Amino acid sequence: MTAAFVIILWICQKLAEIFYLPLCLIRFFKKSKKCPPVTNKLLLLSASDLAQRIRKRKITSVAVIQAYISRINEVNPLINAVIENRFEDALLDAKKADDLIRNSGLNEEQIAEKYPLLGVPLTVKGSIGVTGLIQSAGSRDHLIPADNDADVVKHARDAGAIPLLVSNVPELCLNWECSNKLIGTTSNPYDSTRTSGGSSGGEASLLGCGASLIGLGSDLGGSVRLPAHYCGIFGHKPSPHVVSLVGLYPDCKDKEEWKELCTIGPMTRYATDLKLVLNIIAEPDIKKVLKLNQSVDLKNLKVYYMEDTNSILSTRLSDDVTNVIKKVVTYFDVLCTHKCKKIDMPTMRYCAESSYVKVLFLEMDVDDLFQGKDNQIYYEILRYFCCKSTHQASSIFYGIFKRHLKLIPEKTVQKLFSYLNKLREDFLKILDDDAVFILPTGPCEAIYHGDMFRKSFNYGYCAAFNILGFPATNCPITFSKNGLPIGVQVVAGPNLDRLTLSVAEELERVFGGWKFS
Repeated sequence: MTAAFVIILWICQKLAEIFYLPLCLIRFFKKSKKCPPVTNKLLLLSASDLAQRIRKRKITSVAVIQAYISRINEVNPLINAVIENRFEDALLDAKKADDLIRNSGLNEEQIAEKYPLLGVPLTVKGSIGVTGLIQSAGSRDHLIPADNDADVVKHARDAGAIPLLVSNVPELCLNWECSNKLIGTTSNPYDSTRTSGGSSGGEASLLGCGASLIGLGSDLGGSVRLPAHYCGIFGHKPSPHVVSLVGLYPDCKDKEEWKELCTIGPMTRYATDLKLVLNIIAEPDIKKVLKLNQSVDLKNLKVYYMEDTNSILSTRLSDDVTNVIKKVVTYFDVLCTHKCKKIDMPTMRYCAESSYVKVLFLEMDVDDLFQGKDNQIYYEILRYFCCKSTHQASSIFYGIFKRHLKLIPEKTVQKLFSYLNKLREDFLKILDDDAVFILPTGPCEAIYHGDMFRKSFNYGYCAAFNILGFPATNCPITFSKNGLPIGVQVVAGPNLDRLTLSVAEELERVFGGWKFS
C-alpha cells in the first residue's frame, strides 16, 4: 500500500511537469539579472564586529542603519523582498543607541554584556510579530499590524538590535516559493529568474545580497535552511523548545506537537553570528542545556555523511552538490582523527512523503481558509485558473489535501510514520555528543520560479529533521557552474546545536562562507 501511495505521488508530480511546460518556454524570453555588488564597507562587517565598533564609538549606529536602508532601497526593486519597513523609527532607535553609549555611564564591557547587539540592524520574517508592522504571513486576508513583538523579537530588541522591516513570505507560509497576492514574488539575488526559496525567502534574499546582516526565520519543513542554501547564507534550525514560538503566525492548535516540529531560528551572512544570535533569542531556561559557549574539539568529531536519499520523488543529486559533499568530507577526513563514514539509511528515501503527511495532520489555525460549502474550494480552483482568485495555488491545494486526508489509508499513514520512528532510532544510535551528520540541504541549486510544484519533494532532505527533532545548519560552500550558491546541511543530536554551529564556523573558515560581488 505504501508503494502504491508513492507511485500515485510520482504520477501527480509528472502531471505537474506537463502542466508547467508552457512556463518553461516563457523562461527563454526572460532576462536574468543579478543584484549590484556591495560597495559600502560597513555592509561587510559581521554583527559581532559591528557591535564592537559601535561600542568603541569607531562608527555610529545611525551610520550603520543608514547604510543598510540605502542598500535595501537599492536592491529591493529587483528582489522584491520587503513587505513593510520601519526605517524612520529605526533611525530614531539608532540615535538612542548612540546616545546610550555616550551617556549611560556604562563601560564597554558592561554594554557588551547587557546589549550585545546594540545598534545592529535586524530583519524579520513577515510571519513573526514586530510591533506596528503588518503580520500578514503573505495573506491579503490578514493585514493586521502586530500589537506586540514576538518573544524572539523582544529578546533581540532587549539585546540592542534594531528591527528594520518584515520580509516577504509565501501566502500563509505554505510554499517553498516566496510568492503571494500581497506584494508578489521574491527573486534570488544571484539570478532574478530563480527562486529565493521559502518560506523564509525574503530574509534569505536580503541577506544574500548584503541588504541584511542578521535575520529571524521560522522552519517547519526546511523554511530556514532551503532559502539559505539557495541564497548562499547560513541558516540554523534549532532543537525543539529552544526558541519561543509566541508571536508566530500562522499558529497551530496542537501546541505540543507544534513545538516539536516548528522552530524559529537565526539566518546570518557570517557563521560566527549564528551562535551570537541564538544565545540571545534562546529561552533562558534552555541555554544551560545547549552550552553554546562550550568549546568543541573538531579533531575528535565523528563525521557521518550521505549523498542521495534515493527517493523516486526527488530530483537526482546534481554534480555540483555531489562535488560539494565530497569536498567537505575530504576536508574532515584530514582534520579529524576518525575517518568520515558514509552511511546508508534506507528509510531516508521515504522522508519527504512521510514528513509531509505528518505536517498535514497538524490542526493549523488556517485550516478554515475555505470555510463554507464543501465545493467552495473547487470553485476557488476555477477562480484561480481564471485569474480571479485572491489566493495562491499552494494555499488552495493545501485546503484540498486537508479535506481529503481520510483518503489516505490508515495503514499507509502508520507505515509512513513507522519509517520516521525507525529513522529517528537509527540517527540516535550514531549522533552522540561528538558526532555530526552531513548531507545535502537540497539536491540542486536554486530552481526557477514556478518549479516548486514539479519539484516539491526535493525538500525532504530538510523536512525530515523537523520531524525527528534534530538541530540542523545550512552552510554555504561554493557556487555551481551557473554561479548559484551550493551549501551542505550539518545535523546533530537533540540539543547539540553547538556541534553544528562549530562545524559551520570551521566550514566558513576553510571555504570562505558567504560571498557576493
